[in-house]
Amino acid sequence: MIEITRTTVCKAVLAMLFAAAFGSPATAQTKFDHAEYLKSAQPGEKKKGESVRGSLCFDGAKKTIEFLNKDGAAELTIPNTAIKGLHYERTSRPRYAEGLLIAWPLLFTKSKKHYLTIQYADAAGAGQYAIIHLDKNNYKQILAAAEAQTGIKVDRAEEK
Repeated sequence: MIEITRTTVCKAVLAMLFAAAFGSPATAQTKFDHAEYLKSAQPGEKKKGESVRGSLCFDGAKKTIEFLNKDGAAELTIPNTAIKGLHYERTSRPRYAEGLLIAWPLLFTKSKKHYLTIQYADAAGAGQYAIIHLDKNNYKQILAAAEAQTGIKVDRAEEK
C-alpha cells in the first residue's frame, strides 16, 4: 500500500508551484533583454546601418518575433510563417588595443560576440534578413527559444 506522508504532499505541492511559476507555456511571450538589432543600410546610402539596443521577444500567441527598442516600440516584427532560416554565429577577435592600453595579459585573450541572423520574406515576398547581436549571458536561451517558437532548427557556425 502506498503511504502518503506529509513530506510527499509538501514535495508535490512545491513541484506544482515551481512548475506554475517558472514553466513557460507555448503561448507565452518570452522576452530577452540586452540585445542589439543591427539595421542594414538602405539602398543608395553611403553610411552604414545603425544599431538599436533593446529586447528580443518571441510571442507564441501572435506567432511573431519582435525586436523592441528601449522605449518598448517595435523596431522589427517578423511572423513565424515568413521565416525561412535561422543562423547563429560566434565570432572572436584578439584584444590588441586593450592589451596595449590597459594591461599586457589582455594581449593573450579574445573577445567573443554572438549573432543571430533571421532570414525571412517580407510582405511582397522578397528575401530579407535581420541581424541581432546577442548578449553572452543569455544567447543559449535565445537560441533554444527561437527553435521552440518557430519550429526551425538554428544553423550554427562558430569560430575557434
